[in-house]
Amino acid sequence: MFTSAIQRAPGPPRKRPVNNLDPKHLNMSDIVEFQGVMQPTVSFAPATLSRLSYSVPKTPFPPHSRGFLYHHSRPGLPPGAGEIRFRVVDPWLAESHSAADLFANGRDLLEHTGYKPWRIHMLQLYATREYAPIRQLLRTQGLIDAAWDRKAEQRVSAANLTQAGRSTILDAISDTFVMQLPILTLRLTFIHDECIVPASQVAWNLHWRDRPETVEGSDAHWRVYQGSAVVRFELKKAEKNNMFYRVKEGEAVLVLRILELLDQASPDGVPFRLPEGGDLIQGLSPSFYWFMHLDKARKYGVITPSSLKILEELYLGKSPPC
Repeated sequence: MFTSAIQRAPGPPRKRPVNNLDPKHLNMSDIVEFQGVMQPTVSFAPATLSRLSYSVPKTPFPPHSRGFLYHHSRPGLPPGAGEIRFRVVDPWLAESHSAADLFANGRDLLEHTGYKPWRIHMLQLYATREYAPIRQLLRTQGLIDAAWDRKAEQRVSAANLTQAGRSTILDAISDTFVMQLPILTLRLTFIHDECIVPASQVAWNLHWRDRPETVEGSDAHWRVYQGSAVVRFELKKAEKNNMFYRVKEGEAVLVLRILELLDQASPDGVPFRLPEGGDLIQGLSPSFYWFMHLDKARKYGVITPSSLKILEELYLGKSPPC
């Protein structure tokens, strides 16, 4: 997710000017082209340049990469959340549509896996010196105010983000995210109201398996799913059927729920299919689901008081008093 050094062909780089990152005030002159370029050089203000990367390892931007860089955020998130995205537009509509219409009818550029939007996360803007011009333009346009900017800088300074580029960044504990299964080590960076927890090693040896068309007593073999999945954290109370290893009945634990399998094909020709409502990620044994005790989740910064409150309201029905 972070930039890397890339060898460039001889000669001066082409400078692509970007004077606006506000999706509500776009002009046709804000359109930039990155298609086929390994590491485009973008001018965000006079004499200020940044180099953008599509992916690591080195990969050029896809052929259709023509559109608007813009600031994407959601209300209510703590300082440090948000991102810069790239909205791809249809070049055939350029002559007959306004910039606002092009943006509305466009689609966000996906990263190299094809499953989630390409982005420069706000944490990268604060941790990478070369992205300083993007921060300055966001401040100039009022997309982030001075107080938010100072608080974000303080929070980033208090966290060690050197390994955050190797992890998935969650703006909120309830957000869905894409992960690969099986996976040896799951690394996540959490943005909580209280603090930023960088590159936390949340779990090890995560799997999902199924046995198609099995019935009780069947000797059908477990199949290990290998591919990408959309998941999210939830709270779950242990039930009588020992779904969690050595967890007392009624105890709430942190789990990972699979909402969608993005690569359903399998070597035996029978597609992988989730049960209705999804399923929980398993550990080393298909007999038990992965979980984390809440005291351990607090210790490692996976949850904080604010994020635990979010999960309790969503999954345990603990609504705040009126």
